[in-house]
Amino acid sequence: MYDMRTVAPTVCKVLGIRAPSSADSPSLLQACKTLGSTDKLAVIVIDAFGMSTWKKAKNLTPTLNRLEAVHGTIIHSVMKSVTPVNFATMLTGASSETHGITDRTMPLRHETIFYVLREAGLKSATAARALSSLGILISPHADNPGIAESNKDTEVAEKAISRLMSGNNLVWVHLLDVDDAGHGYGPLSEESMDAIARADANLRTILDTAGDIGYSVIVLADHGQHDSDDANYKGNHGTDKPEDIEVPFLWANNAELRDILGKQ
Repeated sequence: MYDMRTVAPTVCKVLGIRAPSSADSPSLLQACKTLGSTDKLAVIVIDAFGMSTWKKAKNLTPTLNRLEAVHGTIIHSVMKSVTPVNFATMLTGASSETHGITDRTMPLRHETIFYVLREAGLKSATAARALSSLGILISPHADNPGIAESNKDTEVAEKAISRLMSGNNLVWVHLLDVDDAGHGYGPLSEESMDAIARADANLRTILDTAGDIGYSVIVLADHGQHDSDDANYKGNHGTDKPEDIEVPFLWANNAELRDILGKQ
């Protein structure tokens, strides 16, 4: 079973650059084979969108369903199954024990994909909420951070589109509505189902632009979520329960993406 450590070497292989120096896992071979080689890649992370939650929401995710029908697998979050830990692993390829990140306010001292891109003369960008792990922990390492000061996913989608249109070689996007709703109401609540539908709509908006201008895409989650008895968090994560660690990893090259979106 692949885990979050495979994200960095997979992205780097597709972009034709070396993996970060602390990466300690192989690339996901089937994704590398079908994505091929490109200089335009968008990676969209839907926070807390675990497989167990998606199974209950398939009728609300037409875009994700079409991606899955082309290429998809399941990977595991690394422990602790929380956002800053897994984002640090995604961008460095390092285990949580190696990078040592436990909080989004900590400095990430290991080499990231963004550094390797810069070394190769390529450009990176992010689209993230100002208060998110991507916004605080990861975006300072990118060439062109896109920070949504409103802390709303609609603005994140707008930032993503502007970074795609600017021609960055790698655009890394973080959508948070699903995590927010799960914590507040539970991962299988009506509110979470509404958030999943919004996430799919925001994803479609981003992919429409990505498809038009030649990007290939990877879509995944950082972790899932389980029902909790905690009075403060109706949904929670951080454990090695399947609900917390089993997440989708979907991908499409540009030709496949255009077909998925119904573009000529």
